[in-house]
Amino acid sequence: MNIYYYHPLDLSFKSAQTIQVIKDYCSLSKKRHNIFIYGQYSQISELEEVLKFTKDCSVSLSKYPKSKINRMLSKFFFLVRMLKDKEKKIIITRDLDKAKSMVACRKIMRAKIVHEMHEESFSYLFKRRVTKESVLAIFSKVDAILFTNQSQVIFYEQEFGSQPYCHIVLPNGVEDGKFINVKRKNNHVLTYLGQFNRWKNVELIFSSLALLDDKYTLRVAGGKGVESDRNYINSLMEKYGIIKQRVNFLGFVDNNDITEKVLNESNVLLLPLGDNIQSKYLTSPMKLFEYMSTEIPIVSIDYPSIKSLVGEDIVFLSENNPESFSRAINKAASFIGIDSRVLNMNKKVKKLTYQARSERYNNFIAYLDK
Repeated sequence: MNIYYYHPLDLSFKSAQTIQVIKDYCSLSKKRHNIFIYGQYSQISELEEVLKFTKDCSVSLSKYPKSKINRMLSKFFFLVRMLKDKEKKIIITRDLDKAKSMVACRKIMRAKIVHEMHEESFSYLFKRRVTKESVLAIFSKVDAILFTNQSQVIFYEQEFGSQPYCHIVLPNGVEDGKFINVKRKNNHVLTYLGQFNRWKNVELIFSSLALLDDKYTLRVAGGKGVESDRNYINSLMEKYGIIKQRVNFLGFVDNNDITEKVLNESNVLLLPLGDNIQSKYLTSPMKLFEYMSTEIPIVSIDYPSIKSLVGEDIVFLSENNPESFSRAINKAASFIGIDSRVLNMNKKVKKLTYQARSERYNNFIAYLDK
């Protein structure tokens, strides 16, 4: 089967979205599928890293240097290739406008349209010009919907009164074995790895740290590698009266280095989330699966998005306030050795690898092809 991922990518592994797409679909390509992807790059060294990863996969990249006209060319040649392709094909969308356009020309494309759900999928909640009815109309016309978290299915049913007639739940994948050397240390080092988007509520970590004993320190890595990231962290330290000796800000760390430079020798791993729809229902955090691949306990928020992925007996769950979050951190840090929660999460994450995901995805494609 030829599979076209119709969404522009920043062809750099600095992008979490690119990591998710490239690694998920490279794994799927090994099930005798041909994958077609398009995007742009700003640095040839970053593109070369992506190309190195895909060289043993059946993945074709339409790639152009970053600029407005090259972005248009990249999309144009991708669409032309897709239109000329006479083989059986599936077109994956994650943008509603693209899903709408593909549904409209489905007969010309001779393809099945599968819409992949992410944090932005229920766009009428965030954009005034978009209506709930128009979104449902698109969802109802695609051939299938790919959810990345069961909580998205729950939210879909709450919003529209029923589940889509054809769908599958495929959480984002994780690299099996990559985190095997990450060890826990009883040093009261709390670690956060991720972006600083407002809806991810990184501020909760700092407000909680202010309530904890001074023996707790914080290691923070992520962001976009720009000066505003450090300014943001400094502003949170100042707001909550946290001295600089308690915070080790590493900035952006290459994905290949996160095991050794960020996660290793942490005491507790943190996954805060905000009081918003994206956090409660729509996210499928890659970092959660990476955390789960280690022997280090995790503290996160008691939301459907987390419990749909891990259940009740894996993550130390907290209410979304500093008092509850700090209590959960104390509880997680108090366990010495390998806790039953850690054993459970290591077992669970084996079902969330790229290989396991591609098996289920491949079976779903076979079902669509009938």
